[in-house]
Amino acid sequence: MLFLISVILVTASAFFLLRAVSAKRLQVESTLARIPGYGYSADEHGNDLRSMLRRIGRIAPGGHGAGAETLRIKLAAAGWSRILTPEDVAGLKVVMPLAVYFLCLLLSLLGAVPAMYGVLAGLLGAGLAYICLPFIIDLKVRNRRDPIVAALPTVLDLLTLSVEAGMSFDEGLTRLVRRLRGPLVDELALMQRDIQLGTSRSDAMAAMAARVDAPEVTSFVRALNQADKLGVPLAQMLRTQADDLRNKLRNEAEEHAMKAPVKMLFPTVLLIFPAIFVVVLGPALIAISENL
Repeated sequence: MLFLISVILVTASAFFLLRAVSAKRLQVESTLARIPGYGYSADEHGNDLRSMLRRIGRIAPGGHGAGAETLRIKLAAAGWSRILTPEDVAGLKVVMPLAVYFLCLLLSLLGAVPAMYGVLAGLLGAGLAYICLPFIIDLKVRNRRDPIVAALPTVLDLLTLSVEAGMSFDEGLTRLVRRLRGPLVDELALMQRDIQLGTSRSDAMAAMAARVDAPEVTSFVRALNQADKLGVPLAQMLRTQADDLRNKLRNEAEEHAMKAPVKMLFPTVLLIFPAIFVVVLGPALIAISENL
């Protein structure tokens, strides 16, 4: 088991080290990878490792078609769209299990571990390597969604102040994106780039809501689109959305706080009470047993 954990840790460390070293180059290549969508052709015959990985990913499950589009949305929601592409993820899901399996076989052939243990560890490690990357992406999406929802009321307040100061919504959004940082600001910046490339505001905001996949963001997008169609004052709508969202988050926090005593009951009964009984009743039981 210790050997398997060591193999997993070494593989994960190598992956994240390579990603950190080549982050800038990956960002440039990810941008260049969008060129085919604008009518240009890309070089499909590169001989570097990343090109080979993408060629493997294009024929692997999830690297093309509807699966690739779903994976692209997940990567955007995780904030990794500039680092990884669906072809990269699909290729890694093929290469990483094979690499772990052959590494375990190599160690068994070198005599570091028994052959049977090497084969079993290779199969188990390959299975873990196959599911670890999608699991990490899903975990990143969930962990990124909470800060986005928590920052939404503050961002709406700042947009309200900008609109009330005489700016348009786009001008206030540009000023906010330049001065703030965070997952929500990154999503707003991506939405702003889509608008600058010719996408309508409603479609760009709908795409942002689909990436984040949070009811609060979806409600805000729906309210903003309705305000544009019905002519509702924008500042009033933004202030109302911020107040409603802040009240909703406060109510959810109070609800979680009320559930905390119930959730603490079972660990208290199972873990704390037995220790208290041992400390309190242990000497008495020992004295009774000695007297008998």
